[in-house]
Amino acid sequence: MGNQLAIQMNSDEDDDFDSSDNELDFNVINFTVNAMDMELRTDYCNNDMPVIRGKPDLVKFQKTDMYKEIRASSGLVSNPENRWNLVHALQKRENGLASPHSASFSKNQQRYISNLYIPNKKATRLMSLESKIFVTKFNRSGSKLLTACQDGFVRIYDGAKGTYHLLNRIRARDVEWSIIDADFSPNGEHFAYSTWSRSLFIMPVNGGEDDCQWIDVDELPSHRLAIFSLRYSPTGDKIIGGSNNSTVIVTDIRTRSTQILRTHRMPGNDVNSVCFLHDKDPNVIIAGCDDGLLKVYDLRTTFRSRDLSKSVASFIGHYDGITYIDSRNDGYHVLSNSKDQSIKIWDIRQPSNLRNRSRARHLDLAMWDYRWNRVPREFYNPHKPLDGDSSIMTYRGHRVTKTLLRAKFSPMEQTGQRYIYTGCATGRIIIYDVLTGKIKEAIEGHRTVIRDLDWHPERSEIVSGSWDTHVHLNNFSRSYANRPVKRSHSSDHDKRPLRRSRRLANRNVTPD
Repeated sequence: MGNQLAIQMNSDEDDDFDSSDNELDFNVINFTVNAMDMELRTDYCNNDMPVIRGKPDLVKFQKTDMYKEIRASSGLVSNPENRWNLVHALQKRENGLASPHSASFSKNQQRYISNLYIPNKKATRLMSLESKIFVTKFNRSGSKLLTACQDGFVRIYDGAKGTYHLLNRIRARDVEWSIIDADFSPNGEHFAYSTWSRSLFIMPVNGGEDDCQWIDVDELPSHRLAIFSLRYSPTGDKIIGGSNNSTVIVTDIRTRSTQILRTHRMPGNDVNSVCFLHDKDPNVIIAGCDDGLLKVYDLRTTFRSRDLSKSVASFIGHYDGITYIDSRNDGYHVLSNSKDQSIKIWDIRQPSNLRNRSRARHLDLAMWDYRWNRVPREFYNPHKPLDGDSSIMTYRGHRVTKTLLRAKFSPMEQTGQRYIYTGCATGRIIIYDVLTGKIKEAIEGHRTVIRDLDWHPERSEIVSGSWDTHVHLNNFSRSYANRPVKRSHSSDHDKRPLRRSRRLANRNVTPD
């Protein structure tokens, strides 16, 4: 489907030109272009990775409990002389010298082995859909994969054995623009999704369009409502949703009632992401706001005020809006991805002092819109942290533009949460080493922004969904192991004109 464009040839200042009114003899060209082609060919959508000049600051992070826990759970030891060796361990297993009453390898040693084979290459294209893909998500067991895109369909695939064949295709209701987010219930039998509408929708995984249930949000004014992020509670009886107008919607599935949590007094700030702090605690939630604030709420005490819901703690550190939040599920640590081109890790026990908020955002963001504009250079290489920044670690090297990109911890059972992985506007999957702050892998394959992706809970593979309409399977390839991360295209260097001396040298070279 094309977009109609009208180009006015003799005026660059009149933005309100009407192509149907040509009384002034303007030269008007009407033509139709494919929206996807236009998006992929523009200069703004280049695929070069950003240049980060500074090194990750590990001083604060190396003193935290999280740093020590990840080192231990991923099989790393502080003394190099006692470093675990895979060859020696295999020899002990063959000779029956493993520890008594235990498996041949401990859990931490198994994670150490698994981390040697993390995804580093696109393996195959699983599917090509009909429009931009917004959601790509596994259920808790990894037996099912859900994708949702702008064509208004939710697709369920078999993820148990890695075949990913289609199990169900369900038409969603009230899709005014796109399905924005979706989440599986804790038992994996239902899923909920949100759109640009005043309702949350719940459907059985094996059901159809007629099995859809919806919960209307009646406590907000009648203007347009969008729910950008939603999550099932750990007990499965509630759904929380972050929406525009500075609100978090809390719904009771059984009674179909809703409560409104207000993050700001004025309705100008969107809540771009929500999550529960722990998958065993249905009371503490976190909201990521478009002004860069991270707020923690206790649902048992939050709804006492009608104007502004009192937060348990607030966190300052991002220059711009938060696009996604993911909890480590230890009750203390969460990560946030932001439009300021960074991922930060936070310790909930170390909140920020909100007195610093008035002077925190000193960058001029009046002309910056992450959906259309180029990223300000100050974001990639800031001179100093934001005043009042209480984050314990920061990661830079990916690009966040066009849409609310997701960033997540790698699975605990498989990797010990050694990595953070995120989509990138360059079409790459970026995998950071949590302990070093550096990019471990940059997986190429997509042509444009990767909005959502998910690491399989049991297998070393990542499924990514992109706005290029494709879903890719990414896993480990031995031929790509230990290759350096390319921050720019080597082909650009090869296409430069040869100097005269190089032309003469190449001319004198005899073929083999």
